[in-house]
Amino acid sequence: MRRTPPLSSTAARIRPPVFAELQARIERLAARGTELVPLQIGDTWLAPPEAASRALGATDGTDASIYRYGATGGVPALREAIAHVVRRHGLDVDPVDEVLVGNGGTHALFCAARAVLDAGDEVLMATPYWPLAPGIFHACGAVPTEVALTQRLYADEALDAGALFAAAIGPQTKAIYLISPNNPDGKVLSRRHLEQIAAVAIEHDLWVFSDEVYAATVFDGEHVSIASLPEMRDRTIVLHSMSKSHALAGCRVGFVIAPPPVVASGRRVSTHSAFNVSVVMQRAALAALSDEAFPSAAKATYRDARDSAMKALAGAPVKVHRAEGATYLFLDFAPAFDAMGTERAGARPLVALLERAVDRGVLLAPGDAFGTGYDTCARLCTTAVPVDRVLLGIERLLAALDAMSAGKP
Repeated sequence: MRRTPPLSSTAARIRPPVFAELQARIERLAARGTELVPLQIGDTWLAPPEAASRALGATDGTDASIYRYGATGGVPALREAIAHVVRRHGLDVDPVDEVLVGNGGTHALFCAARAVLDAGDEVLMATPYWPLAPGIFHACGAVPTEVALTQRLYADEALDAGALFAAAIGPQTKAIYLISPNNPDGKVLSRRHLEQIAAVAIEHDLWVFSDEVYAATVFDGEHVSIASLPEMRDRTIVLHSMSKSHALAGCRVGFVIAPPPVVASGRRVSTHSAFNVSVVMQRAALAALSDEAFPSAAKATYRDARDSAMKALAGAPVKVHRAEGATYLFLDFAPAFDAMGTERAGARPLVALLERAVDRGVLLAPGDAFGTGYDTCARLCTTAVPVDRVLLGIERLLAALDAMSAGKP
């Protein structure tokens, strides 16, 4: 028998992809030509700004610069445009020293995290969270510790968000990670809640990773960057992504706004992991940012999708909070499973439901990818396909739930 040497324990702590358990089932259906409604992935069906499409279409194959190594710090004009956009969120940004461009938000966050985290450092992670975030921190050797936040705030706005983090602080705690608007449940953290969290970060001298990739998609309330609060600018790392704001997920351009020492160190990490972000894709991102009307128009479309999806779910035995922002609904099927009883629901009722849903051609992301305690939940993306297809997916999902309640396949 062949035997390889031991693998990295760090890599072993990074969980498999969100849908790994059901992937074989999905592939069998796809091979048979089954029409799938992919509501499991955080994407948008909208085309990007026309300026970005034109920039890509006008790429000159004889332009030698697109085949050469690019500047490791990113295209200067793109950093300037990023600084202009971020100023709308109350941050006066130096495009030279405070903007870190990455191969998507995932890479940008990793580079910044690697700049500030050492092995054994603890990161308090607000749950439910973006599924890739724990793996990014694990890859840095850090230890993610979960702090239930946004679902609790939906239930009780009077809660002290800072106190929830303060109760979890230990001797190795170095950072807090939060998302607003939140992926997966759309919660928008109020100024009051952010001030409470900021007070804890200042008192305990902590870094804050603030994931704000959905800053342009707030339906209820206002987006406030925690970095804009007093004494927070020099301890906050703000994440943005062109994937979300300008429908450029495949182009892989994201960025971090951070204090100059973090950006300088993060660029070194970036150089030694990806060297430079594709010059062509940076040009497309720059062109997209020139269309200042796109995010607002997209938000109107996304709001309609949220409202239509909520209407379609009305009356179903599913608990769901009306998302205040972002592009998801976080569905809790506990009421339906409780009504079924253990004998009919089984030991792993969510897996049983998602299998039935897959067989009917609709995909959702299982809740355990978003933190501990969400094993009766699933995330539904309202923008991955046009709204009529979202509604078709919800119809199929509820049919799967009805079948399960009736004890049918």
